[in-house]
Amino acid sequence: MEAQELYSGPLVSVLRLFLSVDLVGSTAFKQANQTAFTSDAKATDTGVEPWFLPMAQFYKEIERIFARTWKAYVIGLAVELDWLPGPAPQLWKSAGDELLYVKEITDHRQALACIVCWKNAIEEYRPHLKDRYPSLDLKCTAWVAGFPVTNSEVVFSKDLSSDAIKDDDDPVWVNLYLLHKYHDDPSDKNLTKDFIGPSVDAGFRLCALSSARKFVISVDLALMVVHALGSRPPKTPELNLAIRYDGRQPLKGVLGDKEYPVFWVDMAKDSSLDRLEDKLLKLNSGSLDEIKDFCEEFFSANPSSIIIPYVKTNVDKYFGAIPEIHSHKINALRQYWSGETQRRIDEGDARQAEGQGKKLSPAEKKKILGAIKDRLDENRDR
Repeated sequence: MEAQELYSGPLVSVLRLFLSVDLVGSTAFKQANQTAFTSDAKATDTGVEPWFLPMAQFYKEIERIFARTWKAYVIGLAVELDWLPGPAPQLWKSAGDELLYVKEITDHRQALACIVCWKNAIEEYRPHLKDRYPSLDLKCTAWVAGFPVTNSEVVFSKDLSSDAIKDDDDPVWVNLYLLHKYHDDPSDKNLTKDFIGPSVDAGFRLCALSSARKFVISVDLALMVVHALGSRPPKTPELNLAIRYDGRQPLKGVLGDKEYPVFWVDMAKDSSLDRLEDKLLKLNSGSLDEIKDFCEEFFSANPSSIIIPYVKTNVDKYFGAIPEIHSHKINALRQYWSGETQRRIDEGDARQAEGQGKKLSPAEKKKILGAIKDRLDENRDR
């Protein structure tokens, strides 16, 4: 067994799927439905602002419906097809009137399944929203990002009164320390985790291209989805998606400002106007092979900016190959973490020994090591 296989911390290869849903028209709705700033303005029965109800319903209904559609897939179609569902999607964060979910991908087919469940949840909630609030609508975006190479997890301490490791002048080690703490105890209420990196930035850029009809997905996610669509068993209409292409468009700061391929999942219902317009525009879904060929060629043409996504546990080796340079970087991160941590421990031992004026025994050294770790924990929890 190789040494790196003994590592059990957070510095492992992970591919994550990010899902966004945004409430379109919410700013104008809030502005038009705020309580007037007058002394004789009548308060609502609950005392909340008139615009708050649809926002609260949006948050809770998306959460409820998405959880139900995912659970139905896990106990139903996933079992029937023998597709491992992997970890359930989780709320990443809210950003104004946008909800963001994240799911760890352990098999590329989970990307397709999760996109379908997300689409079904949005389509189920949309009519209820439109019936009550015609000026509001929903738009979706999805993308994938690999960690800890290319993108990074960052951990913050919520408690600003804590002085834990605040004087440390190495922000890389500090983040790795907090990341390992979070990994050991994700329920720690003093810590919060976020995701940053080029792929995450590109995903947010794609959000600007989405619309009520166009569920925009990143090019690497498009490749995963069409690959899964092409290999799914016959007679599985539950997993069908119409994927369309809008050509290449520049995304500010992404791929060195080169034009980026815009693929989208069609969210349109049976609208005669939409269908007639599609004919005028000659808007058809590309074949799965055509989309796959294009994506592969795009990756080949931009090898320094984007690669075919990989999942270490993937059964299909098409997405299972980790580039050697990525394995090297992950190993380097682990070695830096262990080496730098040991150096700090050794320096603490040396200072302690100097103060006592004697050489430490192995038992004393172990005791001091425990004390150092305890002090770090105590500072963090203050």
